[in-house]
Amino acid sequence: MLGKSVIVVHPDSTVRSTLRKTLESRGIHVATDHSCDDLLAWKSDLLPRLILLDRSLAARDGVDLLSEISRKWKEAETVLLPEDLGGGSLGSLLAIVDRLLGMRTTREILAV
Repeated sequence: MLGKSVIVVHPDSTVRSTLRKTLESRGIHVATDHSCDDLLAWKSDLLPRLILLDRSLAARDGVDLLSEISRKWKEAETVLLPEDLGGGSLGSLLAIVDRLLGMRTTREILAV
């Protein structure tokens, strides 16, 4: 089973910092980056369980980007972040993250 590790990719440093602090307070190891190009260039041994990706970054490169992420981290699930993380969106996102990190395998996602 993969550990509780998450990569947050978002161009806004405030969003990255907020998600990092919130997730780390739940005992989750968090790495961050501001762009997908930098993320894909990583030479790290980190095996994330989840990759939280800003929707605007995914829209720019689309399927090719998601395919590259999937090839690099075969066991990770990619979650597209909502455009506005204010209000109830952050709470909803954290509930989804908790649910995904609690699953034994990614195959369970297909049954949800």
